[in-house]
Amino acid sequence: MPGHFADDARLGELEERLGVRFKDRSLLRLALTHSSYLNENPLESLESNERLEFLGDAILGAGIGHHLFHDAPEAEEGDLSAIRSHVIRERALALAAGRIGLGSYLTLGRGEVANGARGRPSIVADAFEAVIGAIMEDQGYEVASEFVVRCLEPELAAAMNAAKDPKSLLQERVQANGAAPPVYRVLQEDEQDEYGRFTVEVLIAGNAIATGVGRRKLDAERMAAGKALESEGFAVKPTDHCVSGPNDDDN
Repeated sequence: MPGHFADDARLGELEERLGVRFKDRSLLRLALTHSSYLNENPLESLESNERLEFLGDAILGAGIGHHLFHDAPEAEEGDLSAIRSHVIRERALALAAGRIGLGSYLTLGRGEVANGARGRPSIVADAFEAVIGAIMEDQGYEVASEFVVRCLEPELAAAMNAAKDPKSLLQERVQANGAAPPVYRVLQEDEQDEYGRFTVEVLIAGNAIATGVGRRKLDAERMAAGKALESEGFAVKPTDHCVSGPNDDDN
């Protein structure tokens, strides 16, 4: 209901969705409290989730950065930064919050509820960061970081795949299906071009799948690989939610 805090039953339900069981549920309640509620209820001695949001933002960046450092050992700094920026942007956080259904648990002012704030990307993304901050305070960095990576796994996978060389990605996908590595064959080389110009086709299991053109043979191969990935429908399929079950004391 507008302006009402989630009761213990609702908080327990949210904990199941988060995959985290809080020791101190007041931190979770705080993470769900938007400043609009305080603005409409100035006499109540309350705090909004903004400070937890600040903390969560720091843990979010560190958690994703730590994961990428170990999971993408061959990636250069620029690529790592680009992937992280993609994953921690508002849209990605709003998608993760949406999979949890976080908006329905927020304590908002009646005006914000009437204006559809429960589904507003900026509101739910900020609340998602506040939840990360609450987990950090309640469970520590390791659990908070694990939560970040688990909940943002679809966005991480998509960003990492987008940053990969198309040839490497195509080979991974093809071999995962039990087939031999792709073969690249030069169809044409324009010797009249000052810089040279190659036309290359990529074959999978002996079948020509796509062609690419480039001034370098490698560029043509990469274009062909990219087109093959699109034509064969190699796509990242996101999970429906980020729940793996509430953490126990020995997790």
